[in-house]
Amino acid sequence: MKLFNCHTHTLFSHDGKGTIEELCRSAEENNLSGFAITDHCDCEYSEDNTMLRNLSLSYKEAEKFKELYKDRLIISKGIEIGEALFNPGFAENIINSYDYDVILGSVHAVRIENYDMPFSVIDFTAFPDSFIDRYVTQYFEDLLETAQSCDYDIFCHLTVVLRYIVYKYKRNVGINKHLPVISEILKAVIKREKTLEVNTSGIGDGYFMPDKDIIKLYKTLGGKSITLGSDAHSPSDIRKGLSEGAELLKSLGFNELTFYEERKPKTYKI
Repeated sequence: MKLFNCHTHTLFSHDGKGTIEELCRSAEENNLSGFAITDHCDCEYSEDNTMLRNLSLSYKEAEKFKELYKDRLIISKGIEIGEALFNPGFAENIINSYDYDVILGSVHAVRIENYDMPFSVIDFTAFPDSFIDRYVTQYFEDLLETAQSCDYDIFCHLTVVLRYIVYKYKRNVGINKHLPVISEILKAVIKREKTLEVNTSGIGDGYFMPDKDIIKLYKTLGGKSITLGSDAHSPSDIRKGLSEGAELLKSLGFNELTFYEERKPKTYKI
């Protein structure tokens, strides 16, 4: 099955490895139809000149390899805008500065006092349950505001905070409590005619982001546009979990997946 990966990173992301050329080779070896290059732009680091320089380099390299591989792969020039709520003007300026094919919208950090750094660097072991509850509640509130007001094409890895709090630090989170706001997030994605990502990077630990029940809820609410992203941070992971994700989506009644060119959705059968 030929699939398109809408979420990948390169050495131009702070946590990425590998060149765009290596991603291209891996995409061909893994029989993909194409992929989007979506290096990180986390808006809390808007004054980081290294990030700004890397974004420029990422875009130029994406342009180069989009042309070089035009007869072999579909390559979308993209970016992952994280934490746009932290600095909306900066996010808007970055998006308007480049001719992107696709914008990913995501949240990696929560607007909460003293702990507004990325949740990937927070040790949640010793926090009381009350703080964990407040943190996760704020995460979903930030997601809702992002879904409703920020500029994006694909809404990424809903529930990614659980990767750390639940899967890494083994803390309990009652997700059912948050279903009302999750429903509002999904409704915003649908109303704005955006696309929901099924992120497959957790496949090795047995989970997708979001999970099956939330994907079913999205469909029940009328959601049709959906995509797969492996969130690859190295070329070897470019197809990680995509086949399993496609099979899950087919089992839930989705027959088409979405990717973007010139910020316009394109669909293909699965």
